[in-house]
Amino acid sequence: MGLRDYWRVLARRWWLIAALVVLAAGSAYVYSKLQQPFYRSSIRLFVIPWRPDYGVTLVVRETIRQYSQLLTTDAIINRVNSQLQLDLPPEEFRRRVRVSEAADAQAILIEADDPNPEMARRIVLALAEAFREQQQLRMKDVDKRDRVDVERYDDPSPPVLAWPRTRSNVLAGGVLGLVVGVLVAFLQEFFDDTVKTVEESERLLGRAVLGVVPRFPAPAGRKSGGSSVEMEKALITRLDPRSPVAEAFRQLRTSIQFASPDRPVRSLLLTSTGPEEGKTTTLANLAVAFAQAGSRVIMVDADLRRPGLHKLFGLKNQVGLTTLVVGDPEQEVPLFETGVENLWLLPSGPLPPNPAELLASRRMAEVMERLAKAADYVLYDSPPVLAVTDAAILASRVDGVLLVLQAGRTRREFARRAKAALEKVNARILGTVLTGVKPERTLQAYYGEGE
Repeated sequence: MGLRDYWRVLARRWWLIAALVVLAAGSAYVYSKLQQPFYRSSIRLFVIPWRPDYGVTLVVRETIRQYSQLLTTDAIINRVNSQLQLDLPPEEFRRRVRVSEAADAQAILIEADDPNPEMARRIVLALAEAFREQQQLRMKDVDKRDRVDVERYDDPSPPVLAWPRTRSNVLAGGVLGLVVGVLVAFLQEFFDDTVKTVEESERLLGRAVLGVVPRFPAPAGRKSGGSSVEMEKALITRLDPRSPVAEAFRQLRTSIQFASPDRPVRSLLLTSTGPEEGKTTTLANLAVAFAQAGSRVIMVDADLRRPGLHKLFGLKNQVGLTTLVVGDPEQEVPLFETGVENLWLLPSGPLPPNPAELLASRRMAEVMERLAKAADYVLYDSPPVLAVTDAAILASRVDGVLLVLQAGRTRREFARRAKAALEKVNARILGTVLTGVKPERTLQAYYGEGE
């Protein structure tokens, strides 16, 4: 993967990253607000070696190392507890107190935390005084040249909030959420085996993507049904011909016309790897685009298992392809007007018990020849190529095949298998159509909305 690919992964899953950042930062904020606040005060004790020839730094560091332990002995802790009327166990007291070397390297820094800001100030003051008095007693019988005195360098600092550090916690939570979000995004990308982009489709199948159809409101799935109004909304080339989606179908129409100048495509089969990938909707809108350009177009619903074209156009399915194939060879083709000039539909008709045998029959081949003479373009809808053999049977009898893939839904392995199944019957695969692609804002801005 190149830098552009990495950026596309992040751009495609920005919502996941943003959600994890907000979740982590919000959790850190709530956690901080639920914590008991502790306030911190500090005081410094100045270390005074009497012998001027002593190395000051060496004396201070050695003193701090020794006095850091002396400052939190049980004797001093008990004295401070008694003086301030505290009831803190020695271990808890030591957790609240820190002793370190001050920044000037000649003083001992004592810090204490407590839920009561005034008590934090009193603790450091009591510790400093108790230790200073203890040091005076310790140095009482020591030769003056070897004495090390300790004096208060300043008064206790005003107490400040030490915990929780809400801002720092929220920032740390946000950064953690960002890191986790990016990691999860790339893990999802690694385990996501669906086709998502034009480049990925062309690299995977070695076939050109002839059309990219932006995502738009589609009719309810066939399993759940859908009203006639919902179904007709899928015909966006008829309802909103100036929309970016309608323009995408016109571009697909142009790509098909120029896909093979030496061998024009008159009959075209659309199939997919599986259900609900936009195959039927793509065929219907492509047919409208051809008809709007002045071509005579016949749509044939050759999906004899789950037909859907008649629903898109609000037509009945009592007669159609099956009655034509099994009926009188001289009977008139039952073409239905669709409400679009130059566009007719041959529905599937009653569903047969043996769809594959019917489609593979000689009578079907004769029907296809009749249809080819009656129109400029004949578009066939078929079942998914991996589900049954119907699509493969028809693929060998048409001028070209379009394989419809849905971005983020069609699995790479299924796409490869679909291509192999079509090539096995010597189908002429013109290319692929990628549906369900996120609309580009530039297209929306150019064409406008609601015009």
